[in-house]
Amino acid sequence: MADIEIKIGERVRKIRNERGLTLQDVANFTGFSKALISQIENNIVMPPINTLAKIAKVLNVKMTYFFEEEINHHDYYVVKQDEKKFIFREGVKHGYMYEELAKMKSFDYLDWLLVTIKPDKCDDKLFSHEGYEYMYIVEGGITMKMGNEVMDLVAGDSIAFNSKIPHAAVPMDDQTALVLSAHLKIEALQEFIRNN
Repeated sequence: MADIEIKIGERVRKIRNERGLTLQDVANFTGFSKALISQIENNIVMPPINTLAKIAKVLNVKMTYFFEEEINHHDYYVVKQDEKKFIFREGVKHGYMYEELAKMKSFDYLDWLLVTIKPDKCDDKLFSHEGYEYMYIVEGGITMKMGNEVMDLVAGDSIAFNSKIPHAAVPMDDQTALVLSAHLKIEALQEFIRNN
């Protein structure tokens, strides 16, 4: 039982960090206390199934993720239009909506996302996180703030940057913008390299 508890706590923390969520974010989205989430991650508390189900939903993973001995990897991964997955990340707090695109489970260091930025939901607060981002403007336009710099990007434009630079994207002309984003997570990549 101890091995399962360790894996559950480790996996909750791992996926929470990959999603860019704080303990408080998970607490807010699940309705549980920050202390409880911390106790689960530190294997002080073994969560009941219904608690774990809520955490899994917020972290956008199947319940089995927490119990699998070895995660089975496939050579392909398909997301059909009627199976769209929206995920929680730091930017959700700033009005961005993230749709996870097809992703190889074995390449956990790279996220492909379709980001919807709505003018009435978005703020221009700068934020930063680990990794590198690559963005391609699919539809509409955004005003991109990078530290002290400001630039306008329209459909067909792209940008690559270190995500540690404080940044924000705001839709131009009060129109919804659609952005294809790739996020390379350095710590996850380093772990992948160490283990392969």
